Amino acid sequence: MKHIILSIKPSFSNEIYNGQKKVELRKKIGHLFTTNNLIYIYSSAPEQKISGHALIKKVSEMPISDIKAQVISLACISETAFDDYYKGHSTGFVIWLKDIVKYEDPLPLEKLKNEGFSAPQSFCYVSDRIGRLLRDSK
Repeated sequence: MKHIILSIKPSFSNEIYNGQKKVELRKKIGHLFTTNNLIYIYSSAPEQKISGHALIKKVSEMPISDIKAQVISLACISETAFDDYYKGHSTGFVIWLKDIVKYEDPLPLEKLKNEGFSAPQSFCYVSDRIGRLLRDSK
């Protein structure tokens, strides 16, 4: 199965690594967002590096009102930011994370670009070339 690279703001990726942020919220996800699939965490600008990984514990599609009532505190996001993010949407996705690993030696964007990688706006699937680079760097 192809793995996923998920672009996450550094403040949120740090909250994932320190155990505060248990879920990632998204408006849309791809078909490979399934239980036990591997997500590489790409910490976006200014860090611009693959800084770790996690497994998907489960994925839930829920009405926005239920996400706000039930899991907003697990997402480490303010109500204002939540409302702005989901404005105009009636449902969203909650990606529950487990087995989170922060890399001691993150993989920088420059090295990834040498293998044809472009930083995703939201997410992308791991190409064979990037997969080899990720395996070889660990």
